[in-house]
Amino acid sequence: MAIATEMSRGELESLLRFYAESGLDFPLEDEAPNRFAAETATAPTNSQESPARPPAAKPERLPAMPDAEAVALAKQLARAAESLDDLRKAVESFDGCNLKLTARSTIFEGGRRGAPMMIIQDAPGRDDDASGEALTGPEGQLFDRMLAAIGRSRDDCYMGFVVPWRVPGNAVPSPLQASICRPFIERQIELARPDFAVLLGNGATKILLDTRENILQLRGRWQELRTESGHALPVIATLQPRFLLDQPAQKRYAWTDLLQIRDRLGTTKKDA
Repeated sequence: MAIATEMSRGELESLLRFYAESGLDFPLEDEAPNRFAAETATAPTNSQESPARPPAAKPERLPAMPDAEAVALAKQLARAAESLDDLRKAVESFDGCNLKLTARSTIFEGGRRGAPMMIIQDAPGRDDDASGEALTGPEGQLFDRMLAAIGRSRDDCYMGFVVPWRVPGNAVPSPLQASICRPFIERQIELARPDFAVLLGNGATKILLDTRENILQLRGRWQELRTESGHALPVIATLQPRFLLDQPAQKRYAWTDLLQIRDRLGTTKKDA
């Protein structure tokens, strides 16, 4: 079996995505320890004591907003937004999530506003972050083919993210990152007012449905998502394109989900 040091970055990201979509999305620690900052004490080599050295300077860290304060501010900003444009500005100016420090882009939305179906992912991928657009690269190409298979296109959907910044390694957002950003996606749902939503992948499904079940247990059945303010929305979970690229045999499950989505779109009031 290959060890991590023998794998390329792309292979590592692919492996991490596979683990996340299979339900193994919990971190061992909130932050990776800096092994290079640790110092080892060395005993003197003779009877004369070594001269005292000044303590090593600690690396500077950017000031972080306390977690509870970040959640409270996100809720305040989300409630104050009266339109999607207001909410977009609030998200772009928000500094309470540390992912904003490592991401190139803030990706608030994609697709067409006013569409009957909302597509929700956990966070943008690497290609999305580089382009500043939602669902791009090979994942986006597969997503477009999935829609075309049921006679639809991106004009039929509006897109959002639980967390609008890429997580390093395309990992699933941590529970803290999700809780900080959740007020924004809930308000986005309320302002966009789609007829129903499709939760793409394990991360978005587990976060928004508050469940420990994984995507393979939850996919393919209609459920209700209720925001903190009481807005209810029918949702269905299905497999994420990035997972299907790694596990093409799972496309048969995604196809049965797409058929349900096609049937639902045929009865939506916004469908023109």
